[in-house]
This record gives sequence, structure tokens and C-alpha cells, in this order.
Amino acid sequence: MRRAKEMFEELRAEDPELQREYDRLGPRFRLIEAMVRARKARNLSQRELAEQIGVTKTVISRLESGEHSPRLETIYDIAEALGYRLDVKLVRERRKATA
Repeated sequence: MRRAKEMFEELRAEDPELQREYDRLGPRFRLIEAMVRARKARNLSQRELAEQIGVTKTVISRLESGEHSPRLETIYDIAEALGYRLDVKLVRERRKATA
């Protein structure tokens, strides 16, 4: 049986709109994944992290599930609580060449 990731890759290749949305949301999901990995590496529960930064467990849960777009300050607080610093960059979009 094919893996879900392989199936998704095929769908992205066939559907330009899906690919654009994936590209648009990719950085957000990579950040969420990095925060979850860092929290787990420190053996912190969502509740413990929430207490450290002064929010509820629900805020952390919604952020980690992708249901909530947090404020930049919240991301900064999470990074600091996990022993990281936040590095935000503004990157110019590459324009595709037109024929």
C-alpha cells in the first residue's frame, strides 16, 4: 500500500492550485513542526509550556494543530521558553520567467 506522503506528493504534482497553497502554508507548518519537536525534546507538556509563557494549554494545542495563527510575540515567547531565539526573515519572491 502506498504511503500517504507519496499520494500527497502525486496530488501536488497534478494540481497546481494545491501546490501553490502548499507553498504558501509550508513555512507555517515547518515552524509548527520545529516548535513541537523542541517542546518534546525538553520533555515539556503543552500545559507546562503554556504555564511558562503565560497562556492556556488550549492556545498551545490550537497553535500546534494549525488551528490558530499566533501573534509573533507568542512565537517569540515559545522560542525563548524552549531555549531558542526567533529569526524572522523577509524574503523576496522569485518571479517566474514568462515566455
